[in-house]
Order: sequence, then structure tokens, then C-alpha cells
Amino acid sequence: MKLNFFFDIDGTILPVGKSIPASAVEAIGRLKRMGHGIFLCTGRSPYELTDEIRELGFDGGVFSSGATLVHGGSTIMQKCMTDAQRDLLLKVVKDLNLVSFSQSFDATYITREALDLYDEMEFSVHGRTLKFNGFIIVDRIPDDLPIIKSYIMSREGRVLEARRALEGPLTSVNNTTGLPETSAAEIMIPGVTKASGIRDLMDFLGEGIESTVGIGDGENDLEMIDVCNLGIAMGNACEVLKRHSDYVTTDIEADGLANAIDYALGCSAG
Repeated sequence: MKLNFFFDIDGTILPVGKSIPASAVEAIGRLKRMGHGIFLCTGRSPYELTDEIRELGFDGGVFSSGATLVHGGSTIMQKCMTDAQRDLLLKVVKDLNLVSFSQSFDATYITREALDLYDEMEFSVHGRTLKFNGFIIVDRIPDDLPIIKSYIMSREGRVLEARRALEGPLTSVNNTTGLPETSAAEIMIPGVTKASGIRDLMDFLGEGIESTVGIGDGENDLEMIDVCNLGIAMGNACEVLKRHSDYVTTDIEADGLANAIDYALGCSAG
């Protein structure tokens, strides 16, 4: 049976600030040679992928937590905040003295202040920082920028206050890179999730959800884990994801992804 694998990136394929484990590279390559579908399912936009990730040869993916779908190198669907949603987001960011980076159609827009704060906070937690491509550094986020998804941060710990102010017109989840929930969060379009993206991509491919395997580690992977026929949490995953999963593999740096793939293939064979 052909399977369609959906992989989160940060904390699943890629350890923070490190290279992809060799065992993960080999296992993903083996899936490709076997003819299984290999897709990313990530909060990143397509522009934010590093060369290391691109070289794995994915068939496409669900990006921006479900707002963008890519297959065969072409964007097949993209959703964007309304003007009212964007205006509310920018107002809350300003009123609460937050910083943000916002994914748009051509790149991710970020201020130097936001980039410096992100690197500072990530280094304080992990002793290293994440690698991204596709950033445009600006003095301020343009008022008329089409926003697909945003990531907000607060040096003063006001992110939960911001999430309450945005709830309804927008939705949010805790950040998935290990920062305190008071310091960072992801902001998304209501009803747009990794699960909705997977369903839409499977409909486009004409293949059933029973063929899907989802592997992740963070809170924004909950819907992916729930919608996929087989949901696997990394050993380093948050506890709520582990409770929702069908199987918990080992840590990302203990061959976790390779072990997850072996488990999924074993289930299929059995």
C-alpha cells in the first residue's frame, strides 16, 4: 500500500540549530525510493526552507500551518488574512509593544528588532538558533501587507494577553520552538490548520486519508496527528501531542524520525 507521509520540520526533521540527523535523511530517501508520498507539513512558508531541507526531495507540502499547499513545485492553494484580520493583528502588536514576523506571498517580513529578539530568546533556551531562508528585513511591517500567518513575540511576557485579544477573528497556538508561552505564539486564520491542509491536498491528489501518516512534535501538530490515519509523536514532543498520538518514537537526536518511519512501514506491512 502506498503511504503519504507528512513531516513537521522543527523538532521533527530538524533539531534546533543543528543539521538533519543522517538516519532521518536515509529513512526519508528510502521512502522516496519505495514510491511513498513524502510531504512537509509545517508552520514555515515555502520560502523559509533551507537548502538542506529542499535537498531531501519532498513531493510538496502543507505550509504556513495549512494556508499554503504545494505539489510538484507549484502552489495549488493559498489563503490570506482579510484586511480586517490583518489590521487587528497589527493593532494588537502595536498596542502591546510586541514584535512579529509575518508570512506573505513573496517572503516573510520581519523587523531587525524582531529578528534579534527571536535569536536572543532561542539562544537562551537552546544555546543555538534556528536557520531560515526567505526573510525580508524591514523597518516596520507594512500596513497593507497581505499576511498569511504571523509569529508574535514579547520581551515583556504579554503574548497570552495578545492571544486573548485576537481570539475569534484569528486563532493562535503556543509556539513550537520551545520558548515560554508568554513570550511567543503563532497566529493563524480561523479554520485553517495542518489538518485542513492535509485533507485539501489528499482531495487534490485523489487519495484517501487512510493512506496518511503524520509525524510531529509541537502543539500546532495536534490537528495533523488527529486527522492522519497514523499519528506519531517524536520522543521530544510536547506532552499533549504524545497523548493524542498512536505511537511515540524516540527523541529527534536518537534516530526518532527513522524509528517512526520504520514503525509506520511495519504497521502497513502488518
